[in-house]
Amino acid sequence: MNQALHLPSGKYQFKTVIAILFIGLFTITDIHAQLLNVERIRSDADTVGWHGDIGFDFSVNRLNDRVIRLRNSANTSYNSLNHTYLLLTSLELVNVDGRSLVSSGYFHLRSQFVRDRTLSPEFFLQYQYNANLGLDNRSLAGGGIRYNFLQRERLTGSLFSGVMFEHEVWSLAGDESVTNNFLKSTSNIGLTGYINPQTRLILIGYYQARPDRFFESRATLESQLNVRISRFVSIAVSFTMTYDTDPVIDIPELTYVLQNGLLINF
Repeated sequence: MNQALHLPSGKYQFKTVIAILFIGLFTITDIHAQLLNVERIRSDADTVGWHGDIGFDFSVNRLNDRVIRLRNSANTSYNSLNHTYLLLTSLELVNVDGRSLVSSGYFHLRSQFVRDRTLSPEFFLQYQYNANLGLDNRSLAGGGIRYNFLQRERLTGSLFSGVMFEHEVWSLAGDESVTNNFLKSTSNIGLTGYINPQTRLILIGYYQARPDRFFESRATLESQLNVRISRFVSIAVSFTMTYDTDPVIDIPELTYVLQNGLLINF
């Protein structure tokens, strides 16, 4: 799985890398996803030590305004002999109708204990904000059990189910704001398969809901194709579709994201 494609040498290699950079930074999206994909970085880490990537992408979003976005993310995982620790961070530079501002970011910390067992406990913390959507603060903490139901050489699968406490503060029109404090169930199921040593496909489904409104949920289906073009560089193409039965702000219940990105692996 650690083999890499061989690129042409000299000036042809330089031109190839430049072309890939421009392709990887171009994307068109329609809405910003609310759930973080913590499974992709986990699937990279199958040996003891540090793993991770630094990502860059460029997109044009359409909500109530036209938004040009440049995003930088840094994802790190550490595998000890028995446990896994994940740290995901992101910061976005956004231009809204010609005005530039730093408008969103997140910090996500997660620990999985005795990861090689069929059942393993997992705990997480997250802080997130998004001024473009009016999300001043989303803080959450939770935990649950991960069930590793499939372990093959080129195909793995897991199911996570747990609970979390979520605190949200939203700014609406004028000076109006909404504060939500919810206890929610959170579940996801993921499959990761290697098409070849350089190409990986990830499919993940998320489901979050309040216990008293279990069928009025926020559900997300995400697919991601990662292609490694060298030892340290990969291209990621993802499609995310989210259905929220009760969005806080005035956006459609069904939204989607189509995104390309360039990843620097380490």
